[in-house]
Amino acid sequence: MDETVPELEPPETPDYYANLGLQQTATLSELKRAHHSLAKKHHPDKQGLGACADAHEFRKIREAFEFLRDTSKRSIYDRHYPQLQQAWAQYYTFRDIVLENERIRQAKETAQQMRAAEERERRKEEEEEEEKKTRRRAEEERLAREEEERKRIKEQKEALAQKRSQEVARRARERQERVARERLRMEKEREAERRSEEAAKRARQDQEVAAEERLKTILREEKHNAIRENWARMRDAAELRQIETAQSETQGLTECSHPYLGWPRKSGKVHCAFCWVFCKRFSFQCPQCHISACQACKSKRCMY
Repeated sequence: MDETVPELEPPETPDYYANLGLQQTATLSELKRAHHSLAKKHHPDKQGLGACADAHEFRKIREAFEFLRDTSKRSIYDRHYPQLQQAWAQYYTFRDIVLENERIRQAKETAQQMRAAEERERRKEEEEEEEKKTRRRAEEERLAREEEERKRIKEQKEALAQKRSQEVARRARERQERVARERLRMEKEREAERRSEEAAKRARQDQEVAAEERLKTILREEKHNAIRENWARMRDAAELRQIETAQSETQGLTECSHPYLGWPRKSGKVHCAFCWVFCKRFSFQCPQCHISACQACKSKRCMY
């Protein structure tokens, strides 16, 4: 219940007769018929939606029947029933007044809500009208801005066209200047290339002359080296012939024992008589037959 409705406190003792729909003078059989009919009507198992309220009614009916079927309890209850019935009547009267007041309050609230809704609708219409005016002003301002923008774009295009024309003229001048600079650069490059070719030609000529001079020097050196080598070979051949002559003279001494002591060292070039190795600087001679030997062969035959 709404908070504006005062709390209604019913009497603590239920009106069992009213709960069964009977008068105080009802017999036990009437109690049973009323209980059976109402219990069947409000039984929770036969209900769908609202079963909670029917369960409450079912309990009230059950409680009233169980209480009134007890004759001792009913006798005591009947002695105070007129006062209880009056209390319940006052409760229902007061409840009806409260409910009526609540109905009136709700009606006033509904009327107030309707007036508020009408006021909101009126304000909405005023706001919509004001919004239309605002949109019209905004549209007019937009059109004015667009017109101003068109003028600005037109002026901008004209300025841009003039700027482009000036840019085309500037680029044409720059292109002519570049062509002139390129022509001058190419002439300078051709002149530099000609000078470079002349310098390279002179350098090649100088290199050829220097190469010829170096070749002449190398040929002279090779000629001198060949002469020196030829003289060395001739000198070695003469010395070899002398050594071979000396050795041929000693070949007859086949019975020389070649003593193990006292082989003297002799400078000069000679072939070893034992292994035929060419000794370029020195050799050793047998003190008896004077045959020449290299260092290795002398060591095999002589201690020192």
